[in-house]
Amino acid sequence: MIKRFPLTSLLAAQIAICGGNAWAAAEPVTPQTVPQVESPSGSESGSKAKEPDRAEVLDRLFEKLAHAKSAAEAQPIEAAIFEVWMQSGSPSVDLLMTRGLDAFSAKDYDKALFYFNEVVALDPAFIEGWDKRAAIFFLKDDYASALRDIERVLKLEPRHFGAMGGLAVILQDLGDKKGALDVYRRALAINPWLDGAAEAEKALSLDVEGRGI
Repeated sequence: MIKRFPLTSLLAAQIAICGGNAWAAAEPVTPQTVPQVESPSGSESGSKAKEPDRAEVLDRLFEKLAHAKSAAEAQPIEAAIFEVWMQSGSPSVDLLMTRGLDAFSAKDYDKALFYFNEVVALDPAFIEGWDKRAAIFFLKDDYASALRDIERVLKLEPRHFGAMGGLAVILQDLGDKKGALDVYRRALAINPWLDGAAEAEKALSLDVEGRGI
């Protein structure tokens, strides 16, 4: 049996990093070195305005992540990346995200979906709105909608290893083992210590490609 990538664990880790109340016991790392990039005064959607600074910060973090020597070394780097991704630059988006994450933590997926719908409508350039909504769609077994949102996430941020993990799970559930294997490998090239991905890739490679000669 192929071991599935633990998507729910990944979501828990994301919410812990992003401040979800239900995961407070996990004591997530909150890096103090990640700069807060401010949007212009009065701007409701600051994603585009801060994109150059975000890109520079993220490039450095992803470089460090790719060369991390252990899971312990990778964990704070992952946390820093999520910290940057969660910087919307908009108080309204931040409030909606907080309410959506609280609803997610309470397993009120309908309410969480309502808030994440509002986030993506208010700021379509904010990656985490699409990513978290994709997670809700997955948990509601709406794979078609989840795939559409994951596609949007990966267009905005092709290195989003969290979205790749979700995509791999869905492809695996739909019977596309080769596609899932390819996505796991892409995710591991970006984040070699992505929780559960290496084990899933190994199991799928045996199933899809065999043991070789």
